[in-house]
Amino acid sequence: MVRAPVKDPSLPVQALKRVSAEPADLAPLLQPLTVLHSADWQIGKPYGRVSDPDKRGRLRQARLDAIGRNGPVIEPCGAQLLVVAGDLFDSPTPSASDVSAVCAAVGALGCPTLVIPGNHDHGAPGGVWHSPFFEQEQRRRAPQLQVLLERQPLELEQLVVLPCPLLQRHESEDPCAWLGQLNWSSLPDGKPRLVIAHGGVTGFSTADLDPENPSSDRNLLGLAGAWTDAVDYIALGDWHGCKQISAKAWYSGSPEPDRFPRSADYRSGQVLAVGLQRGQPALVSSHSTGAIGWHPLSFCCQGDGDLDRLEAQVEALLQGRIGQDLLLLELSGSLSLAGQERFADLQERWSAQLLRLKQRGSLQVSPKAEEIDALSQRPDAPLVAAVARQLQHQLQDPSGTERQTVELALADLHRAVAEASQACA
Repeated sequence: MVRAPVKDPSLPVQALKRVSAEPADLAPLLQPLTVLHSADWQIGKPYGRVSDPDKRGRLRQARLDAIGRNGPVIEPCGAQLLVVAGDLFDSPTPSASDVSAVCAAVGALGCPTLVIPGNHDHGAPGGVWHSPFFEQEQRRRAPQLQVLLERQPLELEQLVVLPCPLLQRHESEDPCAWLGQLNWSSLPDGKPRLVIAHGGVTGFSTADLDPENPSSDRNLLGLAGAWTDAVDYIALGDWHGCKQISAKAWYSGSPEPDRFPRSADYRSGQVLAVGLQRGQPALVSSHSTGAIGWHPLSFCCQGDGDLDRLEAQVEALLQGRIGQDLLLLELSGSLSLAGQERFADLQERWSAQLLRLKQRGSLQVSPKAEEIDALSQRPDAPLVAAVARQLQHQLQDPSGTERQTVELALADLHRAVAEASQACA
């Protein structure tokens, strides 16, 4: 049996206008209430695929800084409450320094904040939400922050909150199932009803899926139940892009991007401002909070001359920024030995400029005849010439199965000779 809504006096809700239950005072209930919907902060995310530890540190700091970037949204939108739909932390056991930093950042916002556990920071005993250190830091630094660990209604002055926290990392049962058992007549008629849930939904297209962050058949949310007719907005977390699932259900996406988009409509790095009014469609607008750029670029190189075009496209994406972007290059085509050398120089420069340079595909080596002749006919370097002739012979062998390896060896030999010539100049 689901209990009746609990009126919670412990959450400081100064920003939520107090209304009387008297019939003469029902007019204020008709005024929209604006809530900021966020999720998937994942503070402490390790960014293990970024090799440079300093760059990993910058990415982790950007996630912390994104909390503060909610601040400029609160006042212009008239937001009276911030909800985080799971995965505030990346782990159920974050570091003490991350706990302190989060509490300080949330406290600085000054906005009442409600959080539910997600799969990364689930609410099982022994996790952060039951930690004495978190409880001390929350009271000291963010007294307006409250974590909702129970699946029962919470009645605030202008809002009824229906939390669906994850109490373990993987739940086989629908975290929203309790809403189907709720006695809706026990809830006040005039207050908007906000569901907060974390998990996946069926129906994502293949383009939505991220190979580096595969989806799971656990923590699936059933959003087609009759209970959805009785609520006004469903704030979702788990999917890191902003996505509307139904007329009432939205994923806010993560406030700081953390993956390369897989489709043209993928948007991340924002918070949603949601205007709520009982029985009325929610008014949803997005506001940017992200700072790090994640750029995908597909490029087919049909010759050395295309490198100028590739360089120009990358420069247009980065606009001179240092240490603020990640780039996914999806490459096809071929280059001469000289072109491969120039491309390697571009890679070295971009790797220094970017937080991460990820490459899919490759540019095949297509040596020009004169390039091979210049290597194989060097009386001043007989060893280089002998190696080049052997590679040329293997390249011309129709039965050869290691053509790509031979081509790369030729490119390495060409680069080594060029570097040696520069050193002697």
